[in-house]
Amino acid sequence: MLIEMAFFLTPHPSAVAKIRKARLMSQEAVAIEANVPLAIIEQIETAPKAISKRMAFSVAKSLAVPIQSLFSDDVEVDTNIPDFRTAGNRPAVLTSSGLARLARTRSITNYLADGAFDQDARFQNVGTVKVGDTDRAISLISTLYRPVRSSSGAVNPQDTFRETRVSLESSGIIVLCDRVGDAFRGFCYAMPREFPVIFVNTSGQRPATKLFTLLHEAVHVVTGSTGISDPSILNNRLERFCNSVAAAVMMPSAEFQAYYSRVKNRDVRSAVDSLSRQFGASKQATALRVTDLGIDAEFYAKWSASLPAKVPPIQEEDEDESDGGGGGISSQIARFGYLLPNMLIGAVKSKAISQYDAYRLTNLKPSTISQIAEIGANRLGQ
Repeated sequence: MLIEMAFFLTPHPSAVAKIRKARLMSQEAVAIEANVPLAIIEQIETAPKAISKRMAFSVAKSLAVPIQSLFSDDVEVDTNIPDFRTAGNRPAVLTSSGLARLARTRSITNYLADGAFDQDARFQNVGTVKVGDTDRAISLISTLYRPVRSSSGAVNPQDTFRETRVSLESSGIIVLCDRVGDAFRGFCYAMPREFPVIFVNTSGQRPATKLFTLLHEAVHVVTGSTGISDPSILNNRLERFCNSVAAAVMMPSAEFQAYYSRVKNRDVRSAVDSLSRQFGASKQATALRVTDLGIDAEFYAKWSASLPAKVPPIQEEDEDESDGGGGGISSQIARFGYLLPNMLIGAVKSKAISQYDAYRLTNLKPSTISQIAEIGANRLGQ
């Protein structure tokens, strides 16, 4: 019995069927993607059936959802479920904290779709870029990017993140930030006729990494696609596109190549460190940029190989992060930004929603929401 419990799992039939339909996939497509017999998919959608743990992971991978989703009898799904595949194209296993952030973010997008809010204020370019249309994507994201440079010309990633976030929110994209003990760096919901919402996981990320995540998710918004930000994903066309556009905006080709010529004779780690500091980009994104521009096809591989074996590349750039948190109004602004509180307090004042509704959505006191909104009105130019 213990062996059976350890190696066999029983997905909930309705959960598998609901997720599959939300993904617009046939049973045959799931079976092919998961590399399991069609009969297995038919059986687990019909009645409770124990399958191997390995097979359960394969089904979750094919549906691109956290594996926990397969076992919930009340799983909430829609056609815009984020693609929760992580490094190695494996399904993410989210903690309860991660799932809670996902649920709250989706509830915010659903709530703001109500007629109580000014729909003209939302970002108007959701889904206007096709994957592969690099020039248009770079053009759109560049208009939202707000680099803040030091006297030496180097980009300050912390200040740039702050100003770019304000730019995104001024354009009608809500940006939420919070610490979640899961491996993903961010995700977004971006559907036509809804307010797009970006979530950045600030746990264990240095400023440069958070900035790259923010731009990566902004590319998801303009493509009208959801996804989870994990820089180790190299074999997913959408994720690679988002990564390459974010990198191109942060590290423009001509400027990047000119600076690279100054450091190319250094060892790869030293060169990446210098480039990363100059452009305010994460080290991993910087190393990939060298390869993507065709400067050195083997550069990323050489940089990865140069890292200490006991430190995975995704952790390399997360060291020595300073915690800019705190319990006051600043920490709440860091979590919720300006746009969401501004919209909520406006709806409360117009009596379109109650103060309790605003509290229920954010867990913030009305006075706190009002204070953030007052500050935000100036920052957002409203």
